Amino acid sequence: MGGELLPGRPYASIQWVLCLKPFRPLEVYLLFDYDPQSGADLRVLYARKSLGVPTEDAYVFGWDYLALLARYGRGAFSADEAGIGPEWLTFSDFAPGAGPLENVSLGPREEALRLLSPEVAEVAVRRLDRGTFGAGPEGWEVVWDILGDLAFRLKTAALGIELAFDSHGAKKYAPEFLMSFTWLYINALLRESRQVDPSLPRLSRYF
Repeated sequence: MGGELLPGRPYASIQWVLCLKPFRPLEVYLLFDYDPQSGADLRVLYARKSLGVPTEDAYVFGWDYLALLARYGRGAFSADEAGIGPEWLTFSDFAPGAGPLENVSLGPREEALRLLSPEVAEVAVRRLDRGTFGAGPEGWEVVWDILGDLAFRLKTAALGIELAFDSHGAKKYAPEFLMSFTWLYINALLRESRQVDPSLPRLSRYF
């Protein structure tokens, strides 16, 4: 999941602490608590600096990570090591009929993305401390490693905006998860871009 197991534990009944850092300033901590008398409990905590992320986005990240972790726990996902797939696949490549999901992921964000210059987008990606930016004659793109075996590419060009996932992660994770991560990372990019260029409209204008 691209996280880190931390050695420190706040109290004895905590069995493990998993730290996940999707992008700056969001930090999510999953604490598994087991007490023989009260049973098991898994708590979701956020670093105080995560207050810079809208509540809904922070909540959805926590929910997604819990849902993925539960699937690993039940054996729905293999725990074998696997890297990023060698090819990029769009929604239609690996999920026939997933057009509505892609529309939800992008939706009115497409208009906002088209207002970003390559220079602003590049600085915004650096400020997020996550993602690789690239520019070309027809547009620009950002690649984010979302999980240890899932990467997402946002690509802009004259013909439109393309959303794609690596060929391993696209086939492993359900389209609903991919859709969720898509709009969360695009939201983060748009928010950070407005910090770079305050003349850009607020994301809330489109919803």
